[in-house]
Amino acid sequence: MTVAFTFQPVINRKSKALAAKHGKGGGGGGVFDRLDRHADERLFKLMQSQITSADANVRHADLVKVGRDDIQIKSLLHQYPDVCRVAHCIMRPSIELSRKIMVVFVSSAPCLLRARRHQRPGYEEIFPAARVLPALRAWAESKVGLDVNRQAPRNAVPPSIKEGSEVMNVAFLEAMVALHIPVNVDAVARVRHSHGQTCGEVYRLRTCAVFDRVPDAVIVATSHNLVEQIVAAAVQHNVVLIPYGGGTKYVRAHPSTTPYPCTMSSIMSSVSNALQCKPDERRMVVSLDMRGMSAIVSVDKENMLACVEAGITGLDLHGQLGARGVATKASGMKKNVYGNIEDLVVNMTMVTAAGTLTRSCNVPRVAMGPDTLHLAMGSEGLFGVVTRVTFRIRPSPDHQVYDSILFPTMDDGIRAMYDITRAGCVPASIRLLDNTQFQLGQALKPTASNPWTSSLIKGFDVNTMVGMTLLFEGSKETADRDQRAIHAIAATHGGMVGGADNGKRGYFLTYVIAYIRDFVMNYYFLCDSFETAVPWSNVPAFIAGVRAEIEAVAASNRIEVKPIVMCRVTQVYETGACVYVYYGVNFFGVDDPLQLFFAIEQACVEVMLRHGAALSHHHGIGKHRKKWLPHVISTPSLRMIEGIKHAIDPTNVFATNNIIDT
Repeated sequence: MTVAFTFQPVINRKSKALAAKHGKGGGGGGVFDRLDRHADERLFKLMQSQITSADANVRHADLVKVGRDDIQIKSLLHQYPDVCRVAHCIMRPSIELSRKIMVVFVSSAPCLLRARRHQRPGYEEIFPAARVLPALRAWAESKVGLDVNRQAPRNAVPPSIKEGSEVMNVAFLEAMVALHIPVNVDAVARVRHSHGQTCGEVYRLRTCAVFDRVPDAVIVATSHNLVEQIVAAAVQHNVVLIPYGGGTKYVRAHPSTTPYPCTMSSIMSSVSNALQCKPDERRMVVSLDMRGMSAIVSVDKENMLACVEAGITGLDLHGQLGARGVATKASGMKKNVYGNIEDLVVNMTMVTAAGTLTRSCNVPRVAMGPDTLHLAMGSEGLFGVVTRVTFRIRPSPDHQVYDSILFPTMDDGIRAMYDITRAGCVPASIRLLDNTQFQLGQALKPTASNPWTSSLIKGFDVNTMVGMTLLFEGSKETADRDQRAIHAIAATHGGMVGGADNGKRGYFLTYVIAYIRDFVMNYYFLCDSFETAVPWSNVPAFIAGVRAEIEAVAASNRIEVKPIVMCRVTQVYETGACVYVYYGVNFFGVDDPLQLFFAIEQACVEVMLRHGAALSHHHGIGKHRKKWLPHVISTPSLRMIEGIKHAIDPTNVFATNNIIDT
């Protein structure tokens, strides 16, 4: 196994004390400051020889003075439990290897060197090991009022579970013992399986002392037959099952060639509160963790199909298929060429309380009545748990090239995207970043120089210009033809070509934003995102409206620092586009930050409804947007969902409470 090490800077509340203890000064800037490059070569060589003997590949990182004891190892492991899922090592005076973390002190903050079995292609050239971000601190301070010397309070220990809230169904537990199925009732595991990744959930984890209702147990599924046995036992003993696919990503944006750590197990989102237990549930609740089912069952190159277990991650799927010379027909960011998930899935197997739902044939299209597979894909754990998925694959592309284009204003960029769509030269991916997101991308560069400085000569205003990123895949001839056509269309809207490097960096910005959200929460800043589908005629008005509404809510709550709002047109269709909105607010001095944040969220949904937008393009409804569903789909539609639920799950074993009240 080859392991590549990359830096993951982390700041916590004890950074100053740790840094002072180990002789690195007490500045509070952390990753905003320039990282020291002084390394103990003797230690590095010794470490390198130790790791080489463990069959790992290590590139030189910015190693500095290493702590001589394990004073904070336990705390870091407790604070960042997910790192235990990949290979790690602890650096001690003896350079002893273990499975945990190597702690290195860089500047005024401890860093974690993370080891990953698969590295995202092209990551090093975009974000090299020496990640110096000289512009980020100044941008954050001026744009959102971030003060790196003022840290928000947070729990010193994880929240506990309300005493007496556990419900244990003895008969069900005895059935699991008889089937030799391990049941985990550890409190930490239960809490981890009780939430997803919404801003509110993460904030509560940091500040809430006690959780009222979490799963009573966690079971890891390892095969389809095992899932059938677990579901049968749950039906017999009246136990609730909540499918858990990883708690990391979205609902209908996979399988994807982009290596997101999402799974296909429940077709259920972790950014819509979909994993939360019903507060008043009095039955035993079991989180059914599907990550133990991560195998590729079969690859049929003649019919271009792959069957996989539903717990596999996008990263592993991409890597394993790539080794066989094929790739997923990616949904998500490359849907323009390959389609969305509903276009890719040929068959799936879902275990329900009434039995197993599947189709006997794997064919390109059927006309056999209403498509139950599509109902299953959009059910968000309400009907059952998906165990296998068969989907279309393709040969790995011969040619791939990134590109970027600058436009004077957002309206210019939107009109160009519309014309590109009409001209039929849409590439695998095309995105338009508004000015604020464009500025953030510039602030995240490892050098202070701006490769687009020449744009100012051509009359671009740095406060209004926007960036379009493009990705072309397929044959070189097709990619070159479409690229020329897009350049010509862009020129009619005042566009200027920015080159491949900036295009590639623009896509990697998406990956960084998720980590920035959790990091800035330490400094009194709450931020999150939502996505929607909007008709072309309403895209400009929707973007302007959501910005104005967020600013109005903040002003009415006497927020001194203007909130940040970033919009990205991220996918295009003949009739409209998918728009992402990132927003954040400085909550220093606010009595109830979550109440403020929920008020902003509600205002954003109202803007969506006024502009004929969907409640969600791909994240799903979950519990997050459930109360608005009757406003966008008709009463008979809701009755159909309720009828199917009652028919296949009359005792509400899958009491996820998503989409509809159950």
